[in-house]
Amino acid sequence: MDAERWASDYGRFCEATDRFYSGQMTVKEYKGISGGMGSYAQRGAAKGMVRLRMAGGRLTRERLDLVCDCIERYSPETVHFTTCQSVQLHGLDGDSVKGAIRDAQEAGVSTFGSGGDCPRNVTATPLSGIIPTCMMDVMPYAQAADRYLTDMACRMRLPRKLKVGFTSTLENITDATARDLGFVATSEGRFDVYAGGGLGRNPELGLLVERSVDPSEFLAYADAMFRMFSDLGNYENRSRARVRYLRDDIGDGRFLEELKERVAENLRDDTFPKVHLTGSVVMKSGDGSVPSNGRAKRQKREGLFYVPYHPIGGDPSPGKLAEIRDCITDMEDAEVRISPNQTLYVVNLTGKESDRVAEVLSDGAPTIFSSSVCCVGSTVCQVGLRDSAGLLGRLIDMERRNGFADRVLPMMRISGCGNSCAAHQLGTVALSGSRTIDGEPSFRLHVNGSHLLGRERFGDELGDIKESELPAFFEAVGKAVTESGTGSFREWYNADPSRLDDVGRGFIHPIARRRACREAWRRPSSR
Repeated sequence: MDAERWASDYGRFCEATDRFYSGQMTVKEYKGISGGMGSYAQRGAAKGMVRLRMAGGRLTRERLDLVCDCIERYSPETVHFTTCQSVQLHGLDGDSVKGAIRDAQEAGVSTFGSGGDCPRNVTATPLSGIIPTCMMDVMPYAQAADRYLTDMACRMRLPRKLKVGFTSTLENITDATARDLGFVATSEGRFDVYAGGGLGRNPELGLLVERSVDPSEFLAYADAMFRMFSDLGNYENRSRARVRYLRDDIGDGRFLEELKERVAENLRDDTFPKVHLTGSVVMKSGDGSVPSNGRAKRQKREGLFYVPYHPIGGDPSPGKLAEIRDCITDMEDAEVRISPNQTLYVVNLTGKESDRVAEVLSDGAPTIFSSSVCCVGSTVCQVGLRDSAGLLGRLIDMERRNGFADRVLPMMRISGCGNSCAAHQLGTVALSGSRTIDGEPSFRLHVNGSHLLGRERFGDELGDIKESELPAFFEAVGKAVTESGTGSFREWYNADPSRLDDVGRGFIHPIARRRACREAWRRPSSR
């Protein structure tokens, strides 16, 4: 975005923010203006949030400094990592909202398009280029796509948001095959391209558009998807204004034909940019030291390590990022990556450096269950239905009281409503905010979802459980797994899925239609 355009939009935003926080503008009116600048009012309309755009979840030293400066200057009540790899600052007054957005822009960290009818933060495998199991380093492609799409959003209109993701591992942690547009790296260093997917309500897995695409042509697909959605998307009904509904409206065949023709037009145009990118080169070498902390993992580059850290619910204490920044200040090439599962990684460390970092990060989630993915929930979110964050806290308390061994209970995904901010449809075990039962709030139980490449599937919806009874339900599951001697929920469930139904008797309230999982298309592996 050029300086003149940004200044104009920011001025309009500041005027709206002043009016909203002085009670002169409704939540709906303000949302239509603030969303595109990366800010939303929180529940109660007394405080707001700012979403800092971090393509691929990469926090370089400069970006980490900006986030820390904003936290120190504006004192947010909560810092939250999103499943789109952004950083959210919550509990800000109107002046702080305006200040954080201005400071971010001046530091080269855009908030534009982090909300509203815009391309959202482009996601990427966070350890791309770091771990040996990556097919290729997709981080520079995600960052280039983010810049390109943000620039397009300054010139063209979209009916609603557009989500783009890149993945370079079989784990597919970015859910690239369930995005509006997804790029899946292959072992040959090329991309398989998918489109028309999406989570949220009425989720869909994407269609395979093309195999083995030359990476230099990836912008032709991003441009084509943007223009197609801009031209054909539904501007009359916001509930139908997503790419997956466009696919429903015109049919899969025409959807693919339209997209491919627009790609072909771009590739025939000699002036359309072909971008040749390489991953960032880390010159740092190990010093021969070996970690003693037990948490550091080996990187692809000999002698270097990374340390994972999962703050409960994706909410680090507001001062934690400053602790990390201060710890790595003198560590060459060390930086931070945020994962779509809300785990933070500090990368490019020697063994001794990893020990120092691990000590700073010793307050992270100690078990798989406590590292569950969770949205901010209804106490903060304007559209949230249930208090997902509060529920996660009660479930972790239950796990601690029982002293369950790690992996007895699974990592979950908890969305406070059907909007899938925690990607609950693809979780091994997941919960989403649901109806009231006997006047009490409940969550829907989803099981056996998967985002692994070639095995993507949305989980079965087993029924609804009262929120008040969920700790007792998972306590019963934990005891059943422990007594079985299998050691982990996954082994216990895979051996006999009906065991979960047995434990759930008395807890699970039937729903009108049990929605069975939908498996991905069967496709030969190109990896």
